[in-house]
Amino acid sequence: MPSVVGVITLISRRWGNKIGGLIASMPWIAGPILLFFILEQGTAFGIRSVPGILAGVVSLVCFCLSYTYLSRHLSWLPTLLLSYLSYLLPALLFNYVKLHLVAIYAISMGSIALALRVFPNPTNRPTGSRRLPYDLPIRMIVATLFMVAITGLASLLGPTWSGILTPFPIMTSILAVFTHYTQGKNGTIVILRGLVLGLFGFTTFLFLQAFLLVEFSVGWSFFLAFLVNSVMNLLVVKIRIR
Repeated sequence: MPSVVGVITLISRRWGNKIGGLIASMPWIAGPILLFFILEQGTAFGIRSVPGILAGVVSLVCFCLSYTYLSRHLSWLPTLLLSYLSYLLPALLFNYVKLHLVAIYAISMGSIALALRVFPNPTNRPTGSRRLPYDLPIRMIVATLFMVAITGLASLLGPTWSGILTPFPIMTSILAVFTHYTQGKNGTIVILRGLVLGLFGFTTFLFLQAFLLVEFSVGWSFFLAFLVNSVMNLLVVKIRIR
């Protein structure tokens, strides 16, 4: 996990925030968390957690939108805390509203499409940049602590809440906060827009697990869904660029 965070950070610096956000949207953290659920709690637990994970995608979209709009007026700490609140509110709603898997998938995909429609555009005014010493190891340590905490709570939370917390904005928080601090609001808008764009594939990866895990081993289920995720990311990038 620290390696994933480090690589995505370097990719963002080399090819830009949009590509960095898009690659960060892939299941680098949610996939291993789901894997740990399956290894520790069983395949049935992992399958039952999928609807909660898809509900968590809606919360993740709300987090991204909230952070993007608030970052234009607030510093990173209040923006982060308020955005976490925007993540939890939909999560609480879905905890009490039980929907069919396909319905939750449709809602998740619809929320992504809607978010992209209302996403703000970067301004033409430069927002400046700052350097943060040792930011790469800090990002790696924070991501690891987040993931350990969520997987450690799985047995206490049960499949629904474990699922909802699986797409918790670990990677997103790190990218958003560090980009906000070092590059300002414009950099934050670009990287979170790229991340939301990649959530079409991310959501489909998770949705497919409810069916693939029934028929295949965990390795094959993840591999096949990851291929679908990658193809969808390539398609949305070409469509958005053109």
